[in-house]
Amino acid sequence: MGASQHAVFVTGVGAASALGTGIDAHRAALWAGRDGFRPIERFDTTAMSAHLGATWPGWDGRTQPAINRERDLAATSAPFPLHELALVAAREAWSSAGVVCDPKRAALVFGTCYGQGFKEFSPVADRIAASLDLAGARITISTACSSSTNAIGLARDLLQHDYADVVVAGGADTLLREAQAGFSALGVLSAEPCAPFSDPPGTTLGEGAGFLVLERAADAARRGATPWATICGYGLSADGFHETTPDPAGSGVSRAIRGALSDAGWLAGDIDYVSAHATGTANNDRIEWSAIQRELGAPAVSGTKGHIGHTQGAAGVLELILALVCHREGCVPPTLHFRGARSGCPCDPIAGAEPRPLAVSRALKLSAAFGGANAVVAYGFGTLPTRASPPRSRVIVTGAGVVGSVGALRLSNVLEVMEKRSVGPSQEVDLHGLGVEPRKLDRSARWLTAAAALALSDGGRREDMDRTGLFVAGAQMPAESAQRCAGSIQTRGIAGTSASAFARMSVNAPAGACSQALGLLGPTSTLSSGESSGLLALVLAAEWLAFRDDADAIVAGGVDELSGLPDDAEGAACLVLKRSRETGPIVVAGWGIAGRHRALEAAERAMAGRSVVEGLIVDGDAPAVAALKKWTATEGLGVIEASRLWGVGESTRSSVMAVVAAAHIAAGHAQSVLVVAARGASSVAIVLERGPR
Repeated sequence: MGASQHAVFVTGVGAASALGTGIDAHRAALWAGRDGFRPIERFDTTAMSAHLGATWPGWDGRTQPAINRERDLAATSAPFPLHELALVAAREAWSSAGVVCDPKRAALVFGTCYGQGFKEFSPVADRIAASLDLAGARITISTACSSSTNAIGLARDLLQHDYADVVVAGGADTLLREAQAGFSALGVLSAEPCAPFSDPPGTTLGEGAGFLVLERAADAARRGATPWATICGYGLSADGFHETTPDPAGSGVSRAIRGALSDAGWLAGDIDYVSAHATGTANNDRIEWSAIQRELGAPAVSGTKGHIGHTQGAAGVLELILALVCHREGCVPPTLHFRGARSGCPCDPIAGAEPRPLAVSRALKLSAAFGGANAVVAYGFGTLPTRASPPRSRVIVTGAGVVGSVGALRLSNVLEVMEKRSVGPSQEVDLHGLGVEPRKLDRSARWLTAAAALALSDGGRREDMDRTGLFVAGAQMPAESAQRCAGSIQTRGIAGTSASAFARMSVNAPAGACSQALGLLGPTSTLSSGESSGLLALVLAAEWLAFRDDADAIVAGGVDELSGLPDDAEGAACLVLKRSRETGPIVVAGWGIAGRHRALEAAERAMAGRSVVEGLIVDGDAPAVAALKKWTATEGLGVIEASRLWGVGESTRSSVMAVVAAAHIAAGHAQSVLVVAARGASSVAIVLERGPR
């Protein structure tokens, strides 16, 4: 609408890592030039390439039991409950912020790479939110090592669009034997402490948790809160290159940097400092630095994995917190263990043992992850101009694709089979016929890539792939790759961990493979927030296209792979959303997000003042369905409950609901349809309607 965006302040911070527990412990370690590395004692590293780790002292004395017939991975990770580590940091952030608000207006955005024991993702967020009495939306992001950076950006959006008055955002991950073995098999660990941009190349794994409390600046000012920083913008992108190796040209990181600058309304020359991802590995450091130079010139840059190691999904937020601690005292954090630059790396990445004095007004935090998921947060200090948001764009649906036991469907033939509960294993899809090379794609990646390819081809023409993104819902790690990795350990021991299978175990691996196969290089994110995740991916894609100008189209949907699911629950479903100046046959007319069991609130936001729709497709309990019927016309499509549809799994459930809604509108069965997913960690709603002819 051309209105100014709300400034968003960081009013609370909390951290737990190998440096200790609490912000004071982290400050003391920074000024003492101390890292958190020590020999790993919680499991045997004899067969691995590195024996150092950055483990949290709060778990000293605990060991990880070996896997056997009585103890699977979930059981062996029990001594290291992720929510316990996360809550230490989250409680500090919440307490230090001193905020008091309606719990229903307090949200959580949680980022994690491996969750609890590689098994639980959204349930960890539920435990954190319940402990802090956060009853607003609960969103879990799993984009590997960029998870918490992505989470901070999304939290800013929730405040900008008035879905919450306060958001706790951050991430956490633990260091388990299987992660250390997997990174060892990939050959990226260093036998010595991690030395970003320097020798020897290689990373050191760590663990930790970091959280920020975010509020709108006006709200924080009214209660006299002193901000740590202002979150001014963020950018996301996909490399579309390789499952573990970054794009050699650094173009993915470049696109994320440009997105963050555009979102903040800044110029490249405005940036005083960059907190780099700086894993210490040869490829990552060189490629990241080349992207920084190309996009920003030569700002001050440093990497803090030399202090805390690579804390996986918590890396972005913890490294940002270390920078904020230094910025508060007019400094920037050093790059510890720097002995001289490797080829293609900066000559002076704030080399030294102590923070260096430097006045910072505007800065970036960079993260780059497995699967090619890049995230960049723009933050600043003092009085910063607030960018006027671009006029809201119209968002239309241009295509849909579904694969599974129902076969391979486009929008035109969805209704023929979708409401018939087909039972049986998912059918293979001819990816060659869709212009996709299926070799090296595991099962999850094949389903997602097939559904996305169908949806794109359904639209009639390909968009600019650099400006086409991918937002995916995934409830768990790809089962086939996870089983292959576990099988390699059982057969050959921990030293025989399959590097290729481990690389494909992250929840966002299917999205990375799909981006690579189809060339989808725009903004990317992977959500793991329970049964509403698929619809949430669609809503977040619609918001991105409506309020930003760094993407033209986004493929949004979900994927589920057989692992304890009924045979007919496996598959994927996607829709293509496009930003359009003109109308289309199907328009995304409104959307809403609210807390768990708050379907009416989400639906009211989506209805945007409408009094009635001709159809309601809903996944919720009986009271929710009954309450939502008030918007349904007496004539028309009526009410369709999700239980009547193809037996989809957790992530695809609400994606399929949206596809069915679009299909009914395309077939002329309804002018408008309200779709509500009310069983997940958040309640999500969207209204699709027929565009003017």
